[in-house]
Amino acid sequence: MAESPIDPVKNSSIQPSKQIGVGKDNQVTPGNDFKSLMQQPGIKQNSPDGVTPLQLMEQSHLVGQNAPSMETLAAQINSTSSALGDVQNQLNTKNLNLNRSQRFLLKSKLKSANQNIRSAAEKSTNSPIDPPQVPPNQNPVERFLGLVTDGQTQLDQVQGMVKNIKLSGGSLNPSELLGIQVKLARAQQEIEYSSVLLSKAIDGIKTLFNIQI
Repeated sequence: MAESPIDPVKNSSIQPSKQIGVGKDNQVTPGNDFKSLMQQPGIKQNSPDGVTPLQLMEQSHLVGQNAPSMETLAAQINSTSSALGDVQNQLNTKNLNLNRSQRFLLKSKLKSANQNIRSAAEKSTNSPIDPPQVPPNQNPVERFLGLVTDGQTQLDQVQGMVKNIKLSGGSLNPSELLGIQVKLARAQQEIEYSSVLLSKAIDGIKTLFNIQI
């Protein structure tokens, strides 16, 4: 009588793989569903503003290591205002001439900075703000100066709000403070980029005049 064929799977020493899930000491292993992990107590998927945890990490990096407070907000307003003042002085440089690519980059950066500052102002006042009025037939430098001036105006409004709240002994809640500071931090990044761009253009002017002399 012929022997029955050997079942290689049945007689193999290889055991069926176990389900990958929570391993030894309750450590989470790759098989756990990420969504279920995020739903565990103590882990928030979204902030009150609807941003993700990764965005919150980015935001905390933008506003620095200090916890949001009325004092850190006031300091950030002053810093942003000072940066705008530097850009304003650079734009008033005599014989400033920007090439096409410089004008394009500067327009993009200053417009973005202005939008972030206006968004911060709206968050601080809880009311919409009309967009800046741009007179027709302005040259690029005049338009840039208009964006800078409007940004300073909006910062003054936020600064006034902060002073009034501090005088009354009140404060904004942490999420509101963080939201405003994130907007100002992003605006300041764009302003600093604009300042570097203008510095390059001004250096070009100085070089040109030295050659002519």
